[in-house]
Amino acid sequence: MSGVMESVTDDMKVFVAGTVPLIEAKTDDKGTIPIKIIDPGWGSSGYYSREVLQQAVNARVYAAGLQMYWNHPSKGDEKERPERDLRDLAGVLTEDARWDEHGSKGPGVYARAKVFAAYRDAVAEMGPYIGLSHYVWGESKTGEAEGKKGDIITRIVAARSVDFVTVPGRGGAIAEAFRAAGPPVPTDEQKAAGDSSMGETTPTPKLTLESLRKDHPDIYEAVRQEIENSAAMKEAQAQQEKKLAETEKALEEAKAEIARLKAAQALVEAKILAEEVVKEAQAEAVVKEHVVKEAVAALTLKEDGTFDKEAFSEDVRRRLKEMVALVAAARGAGKVVGMGAGAPGGQTKTLEETDKELVAGFMRLGMSEAEAKAAVKGA
Repeated sequence: MSGVMESVTDDMKVFVAGTVPLIEAKTDDKGTIPIKIIDPGWGSSGYYSREVLQQAVNARVYAAGLQMYWNHPSKGDEKERPERDLRDLAGVLTEDARWDEHGSKGPGVYARAKVFAAYRDAVAEMGPYIGLSHYVWGESKTGEAEGKKGDIITRIVAARSVDFVTVPGRGGAIAEAFRAAGPPVPTDEQKAAGDSSMGETTPTPKLTLESLRKDHPDIYEAVRQEIENSAAMKEAQAQQEKKLAETEKALEEAKAEIARLKAAQALVEAKILAEEVVKEAQAEAVVKEHVVKEAVAALTLKEDGTFDKEAFSEDVRRRLKEMVALVAAARGAGKVVGMGAGAPGGQTKTLEETDKELVAGFMRLGMSEAEAKAAVKGA
C-alpha cells in the first residue's frame, strides 16, 4: 500500500463512487462475504470507464488488506482525523480485487472481504439498505460519456478504502440506524482505563433488533414503520400488476371478438355482393346458389377484416362461367340415346337412369345431392 500511496500527489483529486448494493449480507463461517466494489458508468464523482477500472485492477489499487470503514469520512473528519477512526474500521479485503465481465451483479470489480465481528450483525440486518463505495485518489478531465457531460475519470492512482454506506433514498430512519450501528463512543472513564481499543479483551456490543428496540426505540419504530410501508407498497404494486394483467387479457379478448364480428360482417357483405353478381346471369337458381356459396367459402379476408370487392366479384363471375360450362357438359354427356330405335350396341337408357347419371355428374362438380337433383329438375 505504501508503494501505491507514494504515487499520490497534491494535484490529484479524491473520488467516491456511487453506491453498489451488497451481493450477500450474511458472512460465512470465516466472517467473509463476496463484494462488488464498483461497476463502469457514472458515479458520484464522475464517469468510470471499463478501461480505467481494469487498469486500476491491474495496478493492484484494490489490493488484499485494503481497509473498509463504516461510512465515508466527512470534510470535518478529513481535517481533524485524516487517518480515520479505528472504531469505524469494519473490515478488510482478503484478496486482490479482479475484473469480472460476467459477475453475478454485472461487469465490474469484484473481491472478497472479511467483516469484523463488531459489524457482522449490522451488515446482515441492514443488507438491503446499505452498499459499498470506494474512496480513491485519481485524475479526471471534463468530457462527455453516455450522453452526459461531467468529470471523466482518466486514472485511479490509489485507493484509501472501500466503505460501507447507506443506499441513497432509504430515508432518515435507516441513516440513523446505520450511524447507531457502530461501536459505542467510549466514556472518559473508559478512555482513562484504556478500554477504548478494539482489542479482543473488550468485546463490542452487537447490534440486534432487540438492542435497537431497547436502546433506540424511536429509531426502531421508524425502521419498523418504513419496513411496513415498504411491504404495503409492494402489495399495492402487486395488486396493480394483477389488475393490469386482467385489463390486458380483457382487451385481447375484446379485440378477438371485434375481429370475429368484422369477419362475420364481411362474409355477409360478400354473400350479398355475390348474389348481385349472379342475379342477371342465364343459369338455374341452384347453380347460382352453389356459386355464391363456394365463392364466399373461399373468400380470404385482409388483416383488418375487409376484402377486395372488385377481385371477389371477378372471382364470382369466373366461378359462374365455369359452373355453367360444366353443367352444360354434364347434361350433354347424359343425353338419352337410342330411344325407340335402340341405342348403339343394342342398349337403351330410361329417363330415370339418365337423371341418376346427371345427379352423379353434378355432385362430381362439387354440388350437394340436393343441389344436383334440383339442377336436374331444371334441365
